[in-house]
Amino acid sequence: MVSSLPLSSLLLLLLLLSAASFGGGVRLGDGGYEDWRLGTATYVKEFQSHPLNDGGGACGYGDLDIFRYGRYTAGLSAALFGRGGACGGCYELRCVNHIQWCLRGSPTVVVTATDFCPANMGLADDDAGGWCNFPREHLELSEAAFLRVAKAKAGIVPVQFRR
Repeated sequence: MVSSLPLSSLLLLLLLLSAASFGGGVRLGDGGYEDWRLGTATYVKEFQSHPLNDGGGACGYGDLDIFRYGRYTAGLSAALFGRGGACGGCYELRCVNHIQWCLRGSPTVVVTATDFCPANMGLADDDAGGWCNFPREHLELSEAAFLRVAKAKAGIVPVQFRR
């Protein structure tokens, strides 16, 4: 006699895999899914003295290469940073809605949150430089991460992202 338990377990596994593959979201630790959200991204050039390049950063991870965070890292605006709660979180993002600066095919890159992008309330929160001002959802990427989704000449690009 064949037990139905292994078959039902297999069906449940297939159902879970199909939901993860086609659901459009990423499974979070609290059981929810996060869908794509709109935000913006800029980058820090690798030769500039900056925590994304120097291995510092508000999350306190030290040398990112030594601790295997690699070159794909990001500083997050206050709306995303959550007083450090986002540290170590991974974000998948892609450049969207800008034919001049986004790379063809909208490739994605996954970055690790390692820093805070502080607000600059002296600048407007539009394209004048106040990109990290609250309540904007902004990712300040390492140069290597930015070049995976957009052209280097772009200053700020619209992105879709999800944790």
